[in-house]
Amino acid sequence: MNLSTPARGRFQGTDRPPLAVAVLPAASARTRTSLGTILEFVKIEHSLFALPFVLAGMVVGLVAVGRPLEASWENARLLALVLAAAVSARTLAMTLNRILDRAIDAANPRTASRALASGAMGLSTAWTLAAASLAVLAVSAALLNPLCLALAPLLVGLFFAYPYAKRHTWACHFVLGLAFFSAPGGGFLAVTGSFDATWLGVFFGFAAFFWVAGFDVVYALLDVEHDRAHGIRSIPARFGVAGARAWARALHALTVLALAGAGLVLALAWPYWVAVALVAGLLAYEHLIADPKDPVALNKAFFNVNAGIGWIVLAGLLLGL
Repeated sequence: MNLSTPARGRFQGTDRPPLAVAVLPAASARTRTSLGTILEFVKIEHSLFALPFVLAGMVVGLVAVGRPLEASWENARLLALVLAAAVSARTLAMTLNRILDRAIDAANPRTASRALASGAMGLSTAWTLAAASLAVLAVSAALLNPLCLALAPLLVGLFFAYPYAKRHTWACHFVLGLAFFSAPGGGFLAVTGSFDATWLGVFFGFAAFFWVAGFDVVYALLDVEHDRAHGIRSIPARFGVAGARAWARALHALTVLALAGAGLVLALAWPYWVAVALVAGLLAYEHLIADPKDPVALNKAFFNVNAGIGWIVLAGLLLGL
């Protein structure tokens, strides 16, 4: 879901990338509190990426503890807290990325219209949103169980690490993948409150890791030349367009293998395997239409295709149990 929108590259001619420098316009009082501006800023619709994997982890957790998948007050409370934690975590991740990358965004014509880069939102508003998201995450984690609360700082650390990783290593995509690796694990631990039987859900974690790292590589194709010129690192900037496409295809092949591993471990029935086949087809279609020279097609590959993949996995899991 991108937890964040990438803007990366590799500086040519020096071992240390320069800091992107841009003049950031001041936000107006009228627009900085606009609800529409805030919703656009956090890209709330990108929750469609991580949320189904969180819910898949929760379902596996319920199976692991022998709790029925049925409507009950206990399950409704659990679902509400998991949703609150997941949405607040993703909002925090996006907000921190936008704050820390505001100068980089302002220097890139493709991203210069973003709220902080353009001045449509004030920095104080963004930090307030980050603080509110962190508070919701902490409260919901605490209400779930002590283990979720104890692990929350590690997740927040990954959110801070990703923007800085883009300045230092072409492997930054895997930092984002690690954040998504935690999505099924978070749903699982929300139910179990312990690391017992986590192997039941680990393949969903690997699937989320490889999937997100792969589509982040695809999306970074939009900025390959700009990133090389401005010292922001990525796989496309390091290995070129052809090399990046090979990386992305390999990562998405590993995604399908990880999903197959989850089906074998959980002994899921045929509807799950239909879902895995659909995911494989969608990923193949994504690579077919992703063209760095056609931003419209690449954005379609990024959002329209990937937004449905997690939900197909979740549906296949529920039907295959």
